Amino acid sequence: MNYRDEMVRKFRDEACAILDFWANYRDDAFGGFYSYSSFTGEINPQAEKGVLLHSRILWAFSKGYNVLKEKKYLELAKHCYDFLKDVCYDKASGGVYWSVSYDGKVLDSQKHIYNQGFFIYALSEYYLASGDAEALDLALKVFHLCEDHAFDEVYGGYREAFDRYFKPIENTLVCDTAEGILTEKSMNTHLHIMEAYTKLYEASHDEIVYKKLYELTKLILEKIIDEDSHYGLFFTRDWRCASKDISFGHDIEGTWLMDKAADQIKDAEFVKKLKAVTLKMAEVTAWQALDYDGAVFSELREGHLLDADRIWWVQAESMVGFMNAFEKSGRQKFLKLSLDCFRIIVSQLKDKVNDEWFWKVNRYGVPYEDKPKVEPWKCPYHNARACLEMYSRLMSADCEQLNVF
Repeated sequence: MNYRDEMVRKFRDEACAILDFWANYRDDAFGGFYSYSSFTGEINPQAEKGVLLHSRILWAFSKGYNVLKEKKYLELAKHCYDFLKDVCYDKASGGVYWSVSYDGKVLDSQKHIYNQGFFIYALSEYYLASGDAEALDLALKVFHLCEDHAFDEVYGGYREAFDRYFKPIENTLVCDTAEGILTEKSMNTHLHIMEAYTKLYEASHDEIVYKKLYELTKLILEKIIDEDSHYGLFFTRDWRCASKDISFGHDIEGTWLMDKAADQIKDAEFVKKLKAVTLKMAEVTAWQALDYDGAVFSELREGHLLDADRIWWVQAESMVGFMNAFEKSGRQKFLKLSLDCFRIIVSQLKDKVNDEWFWKVNRYGVPYEDKPKVEPWKCPYHNARACLEMYSRLMSADCEQLNVF
C-alpha cells in the first residue's frame, strides 16, 4: 500500500467513525436525533432539537451514502428526512422552524434564511441519494419561498431574518457584530445560500435556480470579498460593511465552496476570474493564518488574533480549502498545508476516548471541557464533509501529480 492509498483509507475510516458516532444519537421514540451531549458524551434526551442541526445531519448521512455506498447511511438519512418533513416544516406558512422540543413541539418559529438554505442543501443531497422526488419538490418549494420573501429587489442579495409568517424581524441569530450592531445581511448566510443553490441546481437542473446561483455568486465576488482577499462579515442592506473582523475559517471554506458553485456556471470568463480570486484568498490564508505547526487561526479583530485556539470546523475547512488550492495550482505547499491540518485534527482534535472531535483545543492541544460534544451548532457537517471530500479528491487524483506521496 502506498502512502496515498493509506491516506485514502484513513479519510474513509474517519468519515465512517464520525457518521457512526451520530448514528448512535438516533431518537426512535420522538424522531430525529438527540441534540445535546456533554463534553464526555452524556446525552440529554430532552434537549431542544435544532432544525439547522438536523438539516446538517441529513446532509451528512446522505452524502455519506452517495460517496461510500453504505446502505445504513441512507436508512439514517431517511429517518432524519422524515423528522424534518413531518415535524420541522411549517405546512401552513412554508419553510422550516428554528427549533422544536425533544418531542416535536415548536419552540422557536423564526424562519431564518440561513436555516432555509441548509434545509434546501440537505434535501437536495438526500434526493441525489434516494431519488425521492418529494424531497426535491420540497427543496424547490423552499427555494421559491426564499426568493419570494427574502430576495432584495433593490440592492441584491437576501434579507435574512423573518418570523413564522415571513414578516421581517431583527437579525439576532446570525448578524451580531463585535461592535454590537445588528445588520440585515451577512457573508455567512449568503455563502451558504450559494452552497445550497449549487447543490439544488445539481439535483434539479432548474434554470431559475441556475439564474439565481449565478447572480448570487457574482454578488459575493463583487460585494462581499474585499480588496485584501477576505470576506467582509456583516453588511447593511445596501452592502456597506459593518464589521472589521476577519474570519480565516470562513475565508478558506468559501474558497472551495465558491469553486464548487463555479463548476456549475457556464460563463467561462467569469469562472476563470472567480477561481483566480479564490486561489488568492487561499494564498492569503496561508500567509496570514498559520500557527507554527500548521494549525489555522480562527479570527482577527482589529488586526489582532482573538486567540490561538484550534477550532474543529476551522481545521476541517482549511484541510479541504488547501487541498482544493493544490488541485487548482499544482503547488505542493498547499498539499502539505492540507495534510498538516489533518495531522492537527488527528493528534489534537479527535477525541480518542469518547469519539468524534472536540469543539476546540488550546494551542497545546488541551480541549475545553466546557464545550459540548453535540449541540445545535456542533454537528457532523464540517468534519464528515471534510473527510468525505478528502477521500473523494484523493481517490480521483493523478498519482503523478501527488508526488509527495
